[in-house]
Amino acid sequence: MDLDDNESRGVFGAHSSNPAMSIIGAEDEFFESDLNDVGDDQCKYFGSIDQLKDHPAHLLTFIQHVILQFDPAPLLCYLHGALHKNLSAKETKKQFVEFHNNFLDKGAVLRVAVPLSISNELDRNRPELLPEETQKRFVHDVQSLQTGEVAKQLDDFRQKRMMGMTPCEAELMDVENHYPTDRIPMEMKEKSVAENILDKMAESTQSIFSAVALYMKHLGVKTRAVDSKKSRGGFFRIPIGKVHLPLSWEMYGSLTVLNSASSMVTNIISVLAIIFSLSPEGLVFAADGPGASPTSASPQLEEVEPRLLEFEQDPPNWRELAAPEAVSSLRKKEIKRQEVINELFATEHAHVRMLSVLQMIFAKPLERAALLTADELAAIFPNLDEIIDMHYNFYENLKKLRHEDGFIVKSISTTVLNRFGGTEGEWFQKLTARSCSHQSWALEQIKSRQKKDPRFNSFIQEAESKPQCRRLQLKDIIPTEMQRLTKYPLLLENIAKNTEDFKEKERIQQSAECCRKILNHVNEEVKSMENLLFLHNFHIYIHSSTFKVYGVHPIVGAPFSLSDLSPVLFLSPAEVQCVLLGDMLVLLQKLDDKMVLKCQSKSSIAVEGKMMLSPIIKLDSVFLREVATDQKAFYVIFTWESGAQIYELVAQTVGERKA
Repeated sequence: MDLDDNESRGVFGAHSSNPAMSIIGAEDEFFESDLNDVGDDQCKYFGSIDQLKDHPAHLLTFIQHVILQFDPAPLLCYLHGALHKNLSAKETKKQFVEFHNNFLDKGAVLRVAVPLSISNELDRNRPELLPEETQKRFVHDVQSLQTGEVAKQLDDFRQKRMMGMTPCEAELMDVENHYPTDRIPMEMKEKSVAENILDKMAESTQSIFSAVALYMKHLGVKTRAVDSKKSRGGFFRIPIGKVHLPLSWEMYGSLTVLNSASSMVTNIISVLAIIFSLSPEGLVFAADGPGASPTSASPQLEEVEPRLLEFEQDPPNWRELAAPEAVSSLRKKEIKRQEVINELFATEHAHVRMLSVLQMIFAKPLERAALLTADELAAIFPNLDEIIDMHYNFYENLKKLRHEDGFIVKSISTTVLNRFGGTEGEWFQKLTARSCSHQSWALEQIKSRQKKDPRFNSFIQEAESKPQCRRLQLKDIIPTEMQRLTKYPLLLENIAKNTEDFKEKERIQQSAECCRKILNHVNEEVKSMENLLFLHNFHIYIHSSTFKVYGVHPIVGAPFSLSDLSPVLFLSPAEVQCVLLGDMLVLLQKLDDKMVLKCQSKSSIAVEGKMMLSPIIKLDSVFLREVATDQKAFYVIFTWESGAQIYELVAQTVGERKA
């Protein structure tokens, strides 16, 4: 996929880029390699895990991708295994116990597959009593088992990065564009950026964050959040109590069925959490009756719709299902086409699964527990049932194509054009626009409610711990629809690129264009809603006394009102917080818990009648200039009838300044 290099540039020549490039995907769990002929030439460090593991900013970016897309346990196990190679005998014993508790213990949240010989040995002996040579051998053997999965994850990252679908790209560019000096060598720059990325990861699941922070400490990367995140005495372990199961079990394929008398309902309820985690199909059982906690996510479970049961199992790859002789007869370009079609199908499957998690693990139990009102639920999860139906139907149509064509899809253009074009496309756009535009508000409401309501917070934490969430938090799942929209144009363009039939190719490209129009419309709706939310917060947090002083512009002398402002962008906070509105730039400073307007002066004492720098800058009189001595700074020059004024604004990073 080629992007127009001249598509849209900001004041300093920064790309505003394709809308799909600015939003990170989260729901993909499948990606076949060799979608493009071009290798990853964006950064040499992503060639192998051994190259990557000593470069903290690049490694953290990869870890973020893995957390969003895969089970991070194999990668974290591999990295921690690497720490054991050069330890002394005393350090080996201490660190092996931690390694065991983190990755090998049967109660470890980040447990990986352990060879039977090692598992049997650990069952017979306490880990700290094993000989040093045995401990090192166990770590080496377990680490080696993770190599294949880590390589697969790294290959997926390289492919997704070429498509603009990986996190922390601005931070990586900040590192890669840095010109090393004696004062700030490249190593220092990378650690500094890594510390910022790591602090942003502090809201990740506790066990994952602790594992990442521990490895980063080895690389010299510090975090302010680690002490508050890690618990005492083995932060990866979860206690497993003994539970007696007076139940008989029958196995039908991969589906677990319980047989028990109705008198044993209470026993069933007491072990639902364990049953739930054992069921490969993710069956959820109804738990009606007295004694169930209204704030507990585990007992308040609901029967999953039969049509959603298949989504707990990853679908087989097309190569596994198609006739071998048919696959061997395909040309290289057609194989690539089938890979991308398979990717479209597999990621749609993953998306329906994630939406069903949002519905069955969060929305419906919240409604049943009366922790949110009907209006609040409708605003936080708008049109969720309809959106699930829409994506489920699209998935079913793709599945039907695969079966009809023997898993080698001949024509897909009609299916995708029906989905994204015409009246169906308009309906798709309407539903997704409403859903996506509410996500910022929804995330704010959830965060606020968790702080204020212990019952609600307890419910959310229990729900997020379920295996169906795959270590994602609710704040990671809510944006899934927006993230999915960004993938469609990329996938369809890649299908068209490898399609030889002219008419088929043209109709697929038309579908991709429909997707781009939908995405652009939804982006505008999202921006509009975010602007309204920002303006709402702007009204709330600006100290009222500010407007008693500055109700009239201190330099122009013209009255202004917040209701007349048209917000377009909110920049990151620094010592001065910049707010870019439709017709003015406002500079705010924090005073206690309020944001205030404050005139700036070169003198530390304000003198009446002295020319002061205004905190409100009219954009129709502004022009900008770069600061030759500082890539993170720029001048804001503006003029009034009383003369010219100038601010030098310094951002925290080069990327922030460009933004």
